[in-house]
Amino acid sequence: MSARVATSGAPTFHSLAQRLGWAVSRRSTRDLTPAEKHDLMLAQIRATRPIVSGVLLCGAVLLSLTGLFELAGVTPSIGYPWWLVQLAALGVGGCALGVTRLTDWRQRLALTMLATLLIGVFMSMPLPGSVGQLALRAGLFQLLPLALMALMVRPASLLALAVLIVSMAYARIVVHGAPGTGSALYWLYTLTTIGFGTVLAGFRTDFAVSAWRMRRRLMLQAYTDELTGLLNRSGWNDRAAHAHASAQADLSPPAVVFFDIDHFKVINDRLGHEGGDAVLQRLGGILKARVADEGCAARIGGEEFAVLLNGRSAAAAVQFAERVRAEFAKASAGLQATLCAGVAHHRAGESLREQMRRADMALYAAKHAGRDRTVVAPALNT
Repeated sequence: MSARVATSGAPTFHSLAQRLGWAVSRRSTRDLTPAEKHDLMLAQIRATRPIVSGVLLCGAVLLSLTGLFELAGVTPSIGYPWWLVQLAALGVGGCALGVTRLTDWRQRLALTMLATLLIGVFMSMPLPGSVGQLALRAGLFQLLPLALMALMVRPASLLALAVLIVSMAYARIVVHGAPGTGSALYWLYTLTTIGFGTVLAGFRTDFAVSAWRMRRRLMLQAYTDELTGLLNRSGWNDRAAHAHASAQADLSPPAVVFFDIDHFKVINDRLGHEGGDAVLQRLGGILKARVADEGCAARIGGEEFAVLLNGRSAAAAVQFAERVRAEFAKASAGLQATLCAGVAHHRAGESLREQMRRADMALYAAKHAGRDRTVVAPALNT
């Protein structure tokens, strides 16, 4: 019983990372849903990964130059052979390349930690008996973790770097003793590096949230029909194509339904533009409620609407069209407004454009047959 309590009470690295994530979480992210936070995190990682690689590459160049300076005798050595310093610099460069290539964040973090350790050891941890310009070297090295911490997106990565910085600072004291300025000032300097890195990471997150929100807002504006709240033509071309491909991959053939408001020009002339807009909004509201998460709906023309239904049989797609037509006729009873519908169920190997063409032809047939009806495109070529 006591062992169980001790185990459950001991903080793990994951739990510490979670607590750190809560502590450094920004007010700008606290109103985001888990899905939005995940999307934001991925966007930040895509943006910062090449920068992290660039910082490590700069560290490799700095380490190589330091080794060359030691070889030329223009700076005191800290005990390592110059060629070993160059090998370490090559290793750091390899880590920088790996960060850009690897997809697993744990592997990228491991390479980042390894590169930081190599630079820290060969730049600021002299061998016993060598203390050349230790304070200056340590200060030069601290620029690297400061920059890296500002770029870390996951709390676990931030915590891992902080632990590494503290561990290396402690190792210097163990090997060489407290610096001449005293251990208190030394630890203050180390913790200030961690603090500044964390603060910069927070401000970078705020900037990322602002850019992410702006991008989402612009995408929403670019893909949304302002009048009805449905997708516009651009949004349909993107979302419907993706949904169509996903439905085929899941072996759930999609159905495409086209709607057109009968005699809309007459309605618009009789009611004016505001009245016509209200009719369009009424149909948009019905489609939005009926489609929900089962597909996507768009206003692709003046009074023409398109719907993609995931995994609906031909009969279910016709029932959907009839239900929408009935609801719209009931909501517009005072106007005597009706709908035509054209339904095209998916044929094997058929593209979205081909299926839309058949739905459009079915819609045209419904208009030609007297409007206020649903026509289904032939399942096979005739």
